[in-house]
Amino acid sequence: MGIGSGAGLPRARATMPRAGAAKARAEGAGRRTPGRGTGIRGTLRRRAGAVLASLTLAAVAACSSGGGSDNVQRAGDELGVVPAGPPGTSAAPLATSSPTTSARTTTPSTGPSAATSKAPARPSGPFPKPRSMAALGDSITRGYDACSVPLKDCPSKSWATGDDVDSHAKRLGVPRDAVHNDARTGARMNELDDQARVAVGQGVEYVTILLGANDACRDKESQMTSVSDFEQQLREGLTVLRQGLPGVRVLVVSVPDVARLWEVARGERLARAVWSTGICQTVLADPESTKPDDIERRQRVRDRVVAYNEVLRKTCNEWAEQCRYDGGAVNAHRFTKNDLSHWDWFHPSGQGQGVIAELTSRNGFRWQA
Repeated sequence: MGIGSGAGLPRARATMPRAGAAKARAEGAGRRTPGRGTGIRGTLRRRAGAVLASLTLAAVAACSSGGGSDNVQRAGDELGVVPAGPPGTSAAPLATSSPTTSARTTTPSTGPSAATSKAPARPSGPFPKPRSMAALGDSITRGYDACSVPLKDCPSKSWATGDDVDSHAKRLGVPRDAVHNDARTGARMNELDDQARVAVGQGVEYVTILLGANDACRDKESQMTSVSDFEQQLREGLTVLRQGLPGVRVLVVSVPDVARLWEVARGERLARAVWSTGICQTVLADPESTKPDDIERRQRVRDRVVAYNEVLRKTCNEWAEQCRYDGGAVNAHRFTKNDLSHWDWFHPSGQGQGVIAELTSRNGFRWQA
């Protein structure tokens, strides 16, 4: 059933904000105080002192051991993990250094498979380039920790709207005064409808959505967003866009493989020190442990992300004439150490932001030259 078609769909609370409220929210986007949920930013700010102390201690230890920046910049260290699967599929089971343990490989089924589902025919383009855009999402879209100052948003590095990276806005040549970064660091999928209303008030022609990492990255597994709630919240947000911006084109980006962070950086003392302050404990707790319970915990989080991405794929396909899913490209990409911020070893670095921009541009809409 199509998005916003009536039966079976959550009803959006509103489709258009009042003019004054829309303007105020548009102007305040990106500097709003956290609302529902604390997300990664809330954890980091509450423990900023502990983070900086850990950074200092770990950096001193690295220098005294002869590691230093050379250790941080080592290339090609894949830690013996099995290559990830193709876009849209489950990544490889998490590797372990113990030959006696193995991870579960069962992937939950949340809808028709990509091979068997029948999506409505979609125009292939190329389409006229949009003259305005809004980016909805979380800390990744805000460019958090991508600049030289830690624990800060850095929207100039945003894969979607930044001017210091080859972002979507830059590639499309959208005028700067028509580019809106409405994402909020710490946001989860339950904020999509609110962010969508801001975009409606801005009257944009193109919207990018990257949400879901904070739904999986919690202190406990029991706090992760259920797949059914995730789908309902996505549908509510897309319904707001469909009703409020009838001609809009929407790019939905797959949730990154958060377990990849553990794979690529668990050998870094600095990363382990920062992670111990409370970042994404569903994946990053006890990062050196290869006990079966810890391996299985990480795999369950990876499975949840796979289920989220299946929801993104099938729901976007129901609005095929105007919605594009990236085909799982961001989820499948094997990010390296240099793609991660060396402040928190969790968020994308400036280089990582560029990688996301390239992947999503290549797997999104085809625009006219």
